[in-house]
Amino acid sequence: MQEKIKHIFFDLDNTLWDTDRNSKLTLRQMYSDTEVERKYRLTFSDFFINYYDRNEKLWALYSQEKITKQDILDQRFKKTFQELGVKDEEIWNYFDEHFLDKVVQNNNLIDNTEETLEYLKTKGYELHVVSNGFIRQTHRKVNDTPIKNYISTITSGEEINKRKPAKEVFELSLKKADASPEESSFVGDDWEADVLGSKRIGMSPVFFNYKKDDKYKQNGVPIIRDLLELKNIF
Repeated sequence: MQEKIKHIFFDLDNTLWDTDRNSKLTLRQMYSDTEVERKYRLTFSDFFINYYDRNEKLWALYSQEKITKQDILDQRFKKTFQELGVKDEEIWNYFDEHFLDKVVQNNNLIDNTEETLEYLKTKGYELHVVSNGFIRQTHRKVNDTPIKNYISTITSGEEINKRKPAKEVFELSLKKADASPEESSFVGDDWEADVLGSKRIGMSPVFFNYKKDDKYKQNGVPIIRDLLELKNIF
């Protein structure tokens, strides 16, 4: 693969930027600030399990273009609190209004992100980010972290109101990078959006099995569980 590849495109959330960790840290602090547990006898653990499951499903629907960005914003906290018996609209609104700004203040990266990007950059690859995340937060996650030192272009599907695996998102990222699919690889943690989406337009995907789910098979696609394993591919 490495002989023909000149450009490596990365998904951002849970591929380079540790979304799960940063979200949990942020929500735990917000939960404490609003004293939900004291007021409603609802543990953070119970809240987070419910929230995480709902948020994952909403983002999956967003990727399939079945719901909008506003649907995610309207539902993920309100529906979670309602289901758990918290009818306090002030609390829903606090989480809705502040989460996106607060979460990018916790900028933990996936293990070995910097070392891997440094290695690839030194090897001469052009590196890029392609995300289904919202434009403003995507740019902050890159530009407020060391990722910015290695990345040439940033693409958010929201720019064209499309989401991976839509071919238009990959085409936009390739255009920004002045790259062809044949000389490009895509690294991401979502099998459908990142691996199959990039493969359909002729890119060479690498699956980052971030959640270490054994159901995924090779099928000619390299599978890694640590970003450092990219050193064995490129």
